[in-house]
Formats: sequence, structure tokens, C-alpha cells
Amino acid sequence: MRTELNRGFTLIEVLVTLVILMFGLLGIAGLMAMGQRASFEAYQRQAALSIANDMAERMRSNRTQAATYAAGATTVTPVGNRVRYDNLLDGSITNCGTLVAPTSCTGAELVAYDIALWDGQLVGYGERQLAGTTLVGGIVGAVGCIEDTTPAPAPACPAAPAPLGTLINRNYRVSVAWQGSEDTVAPTTSTCGAGNFGTATRRRVVSLDTLLFQPCP
Repeated sequence: MRTELNRGFTLIEVLVTLVILMFGLLGIAGLMAMGQRASFEAYQRQAALSIANDMAERMRSNRTQAATYAAGATTVTPVGNRVRYDNLLDGSITNCGTLVAPTSCTGAELVAYDIALWDGQLVGYGERQLAGTTLVGGIVGAVGCIEDTTPAPAPACPAAPAPLGTLINRNYRVSVAWQGSEDTVAPTTSTCGAGNFGTATRRRVVSLDTLLFQPCP
């Protein structure tokens, strides 16, 4: 006599399968979240590097005022609080980008203009909410600093008037610091933004070192 066996899955088998599937999906969700954090960190770093490079280029084109740039964005009073950018918007700082030749900015006015634009870049002036003026494109908590890193003894110009073509070289470090999404190793390249982000291991920094040859008066 043949006995027909019942075919199919029992309820317990279905539940065990669902539990295994659930753990697999949770693992995939965790990997996706890690990937998104890593992608955001990479975006922030690339944006910070672009902003730092922009300021380094501005300093190269106005190299006689390099020390004024460094004085306007120190590690103690970094740029990134939107004060300078607001001053540019309300006309307190001359907008060198709107002047038409033969009118032009002085070297010092160009420094103030460049730093104001840098301030705006750090707070994300390029992207705003559809309604209103809230800035949404900035790097998280970004600040910018410029340091004179010329090793001592620093080169100095001879007594004026210097021979035509006399140059001195000075080293400057342009840094952008921001807040990372998780703890890593604390950066040591610059103190820019130190103390701004809760813990040192949340602080991120990119720095560009540039050598400027400045003409002597």
C-alpha cells in the first residue's frame, strides 16, 4: 500500500525563512547607509578642496597683498560665519566684480572682496531653498583659514628702493575645516576650526600649501 505524503512548507519553515531574509535585508540596509555616509564625506572633501584652491588662486593673482589675506582669515578668527558675505551684499565691501574699466579695486579692496566671496562659498551661497534665502549648499560647519608658514628666519626685502625685479618668497597654507559625520583620526595639518566641532576626531581639514614670490617695493 502506498501512502501519499503531504507536499509544501510548514508554518515554522516559512517563519525561519523570513527571519533569515530579514537579517540579510538588514545587512544590506547597513551597507547602503555606510555607502551613503562615505559618499557624503567624499563630496564634502572635494567641495572643501575646490574652495581652498579658489582662494589660493586669488592669492596668486594678488600676491603683493598675501599678508593681508592671512590677517583676514586667521586660525583664531576664521572665515565662514557669513559676516563678510553679508557685508558684500549690503555694499559695506566694494564689489570688485561689478566695476567697469577704467575703475578698479585697489589691492586691499580686492582682498576684502575675495575674502567675502570665500565666506559666501563656505556657507553655501551657491544653493538656496526654492522659497526664501536660506543657504543649503554649504559644507557642514565649514570655516576657512590662511596661515603664513614661512620658516624662520623669514626673507625680507632690502631697503627701498630695491633693485628692479627683486623678489622674496613666502609660504602660505590655505585650509578649509568642516564637521565630519563620524569619528576618525584627528587632523594635524592645521589648527583651523579646532574646537568648533565638539570633538577633534569629528574635525576634517584639507590644506593647500602655496609658494608666493612677492616683488619688493
